[in-house]
Order: sequence, then C-alpha cells, then structure tokens
Amino acid sequence: MMSKLLLICFLFFLSCSHLLLSSSFSFYNSTKIYPHGQSLTLLQLKKSFSIKNSYSDYFELFQLPSYPKTNYWKEGSDCYSWDGVNCDLVTGHVIELDLSCNWLSRTIHSNSTLFLFPHLQSLNLAFTNFSGSSVSAGFGRFSSLMHLNPFDSGFSGLILPEISHLSNLVSLDLCWNYRAEFAPHGFDSLVQNLTKLFPDNDIHLPKLEHLYLLDNSNLNGNFPQFSENNSLIDLGLLSTNFSGELPASMGNLKSLQTLDLLNCQFLGSIPAFSREPHTNHFLEY
Repeated sequence: MMSKLLLICFLFFLSCSHLLLSSSFSFYNSTKIYPHGQSLTLLQLKKSFSIKNSYSDYFELFQLPSYPKTNYWKEGSDCYSWDGVNCDLVTGHVIELDLSCNWLSRTIHSNSTLFLFPHLQSLNLAFTNFSGSSVSAGFGRFSSLMHLNPFDSGFSGLILPEISHLSNLVSLDLCWNYRAEFAPHGFDSLVQNLTKLFPDNDIHLPKLEHLYLLDNSNLNGNFPQFSENNSLIDLGLLSTNFSGELPASMGNLKSLQTLDLLNCQFLGSIPAFSREPHTNHFLEY
C-alpha cells in the first residue's frame, strides 16, 4: 500500500511539473511586459541558496530529471523565460515556482525572499535539502496558494498555525519531513480553515483533494465530522501519530480513492464507505 501511495505522490508531482513547463512555454511566446522587480527578487532568492546534489540516489531510482535550475537564472533576462518559473498571463506576477530536484540547500528563514511572491498558486520544494527550515508564518502569506509540496525537503520544528490561512489549498504534501510537527491545535486549525468549518460542526471539503502527511512521526491530531460536501481524493497518514476514533461520517468521502492509515494510533474500526462506480478505495489500518 505504501508503494501505491508513494507512486500516486510521484505521479502527482510529475504531472504538476509537466503543467508548469507547458504553461511556461506558452508564456514565453507571449509579447507582454512583466514586472522587472520580480526578476531581481528571484535572483536574490537564488543567492540565498547553495547548490549541493544530496538526492542523486532518489533521482536515479525514480528517474526524475534533476539539475540546478537556478544556475540558468541570469541577470539581464526576464524571469518568464526561466526554468521553474511561471508568470500570470495578464498581470505578469510570478504564480508558480518549481524548485524541486534543484540541488538546493540551506535554511529558509522567516524573512526569506521566497515570501515576497504573494501571488503564488503553486510552490514545489520536493527533494531539496532545506535542513533547519520550518513551515513558518511566512507560508501563511500565500493566500492564493493551491499546491504546496515540500516532499522530503528537510523541514523540521513546528508547523505554525498560519498555514491554516491557505483556504485555497487543493494539495498539501508534507511527506518525509521526519522532524516536523503541528503546533498545538495546528492540525485542527488547518482542517477547519481548509474545509470551512460551519456552525453545525460538520467538516466541508470544497477544494482540498490531496493531503499527504506520510512518515512524519511527530504529526498528531484527530478527525472531526465530515459532511457530504467534500472533494478529498487521497489521504495519506501512514506512520504518523494521529489518533482517536474514526468518525462514521468518513463514509461521506465519496470521492476518496486512497486512504492509508497504516501504523497510526486510531481506535476502533474503519467506517463503512459509500462506494460509487469506478471508484477504488485502498484501505490500510
């Protein structure tokens, strides 16, 4: 089951990268003028990192393309043509950054220039070495963010409640950040804000589709009630410390295709799921 869910994670990661490249190509062929200041800010971000290939075995195992993309970010050129950067067709704002498999290392501090791109919709930090970094308050500034992927990027410490401000988030992948943990009530705040907790205390999931928290033993929390209004497709909690009773309302997750609860601390049995045609549920508990 773990291999199935990891495969889903990687396929999702690769599909996002493909979309980024194709949209960047379309952008490059347009004739619009883009804010020059963004190129300067990206160059400052580049200088804050160091280059070290720490994941060569992973890259080879999963046949992922890896190279220092930021080496090709050059002063005197516009950022819309840079690898890993995608800009909005109308405003020219940077809306996607793909820094994955980029040989990047060094700590991302709360005052990093990374947080000077408030219009970001997608941020991919997978397979980087940001040891000593945390999911700090700065991530809460990305109010338009839909996809956040720091898969195996060396994050540690508290995941601050500001991440719960990301109400537009569709996918969140925090897998393999072994020393990261939610601040007190942080997971509850995340779920409530992402899913818009209503006065009836039911949980509604109008946007969130993919949530991966695998192999993070410091992560803990429990589930509230789930309403029928949700879009959750994949939920991976393997080898985390989430606990408590699984609510019967989990059966309302009609779009759910993968659910991995192996090696968690839940009590009781897995609730009955409402199965729809052509929908597969892979359950481990």
